[in-house]
Amino acid sequence: MQPEKLFDLSRLKYTKSLFWLAVISVAGALVLAALWVLDPRELLGVSVWEKPLKFFVSSAIFSFTYSWLSSFITRGGRWVKLAGLFIAVSLSVELVLISAMAALGTTSHFNVSSTTAIVVWSLMATFISIVLFSTVFLSLMILFQKDQTINLKFALALGSFNTAVGMGLAYLMTWPTATQLANFQGVAGAHAVGVSDGGPGLPFLGWSTVAGDLRVGHFFGLHSIQVAAILLAVSLLLPLAFRIPLITVGNITWLGFVGLVTWQSLRAEPFASPSALTLTGLVVLLFAAALGFTLLVMAKGRRKSKKLP
Repeated sequence: MQPEKLFDLSRLKYTKSLFWLAVISVAGALVLAALWVLDPRELLGVSVWEKPLKFFVSSAIFSFTYSWLSSFITRGGRWVKLAGLFIAVSLSVELVLISAMAALGTTSHFNVSSTTAIVVWSLMATFISIVLFSTVFLSLMILFQKDQTINLKFALALGSFNTAVGMGLAYLMTWPTATQLANFQGVAGAHAVGVSDGGPGLPFLGWSTVAGDLRVGHFFGLHSIQVAAILLAVSLLLPLAFRIPLITVGNITWLGFVGLVTWQSLRAEPFASPSALTLTGLVVLLFAAALGFTLLVMAKGRRKSKKLP
């Protein structure tokens, strides 16, 4: 497959429910961007519309990507479209609830301060779990396609599984902290580790600059499928011997990076201020990646030479 066929824009429309959710999410993000600028209200030190804006942008990227990915699944099309519909409906509910709570000037995540807040938080947890299971299902479907190249199947399956892992990392945020248990204030769970949410953070992303933040690993994990697509496109420009090694090592290394920054966050360390221990872990990860890539290329070369007369 040529790179231009891989990224044919018509593939974005394959799953209509996901495509239209992506379009609506883009439109919604534009409206929220205006509110973000014009509405002076703040929540936890940032605009009340910042969280919905980020979720609408994320929803657009996710929906476009998985509509594109689904176009490569030619067997079991009915189930693929159904999984896409589950994702679209579930994300729509998430977006509506997050936006509604923002409009009311209160938080949606970790909010257990009232019956209404608990219901909203429970619904969000339920529907995002549906998205997670649907993502795993699509990952398996692309892996077992018989009429696609091994490079494409392996790249997209690994990337999608990594995305599911990144999505699952969000559950680490849902555990109440020791401070919350000791002095309950209607909040159970947090983004930050080592400090309360709402302190100094990176612009727009909001990741804490004074402590750990579990959104870091969640963010990089969620975008694994886009990284996998880039690796697949790059591999098509390389000799055959390099393709599977790049796809395999690249996706595993990215997952390792997601694990590294999550470990960093759990140690209450800011992403923007890595310690010597974290940097050492990154160096080890990159060295292992280089070694693994080299060994896989050599092994592939040896197998090819044995087949020659």
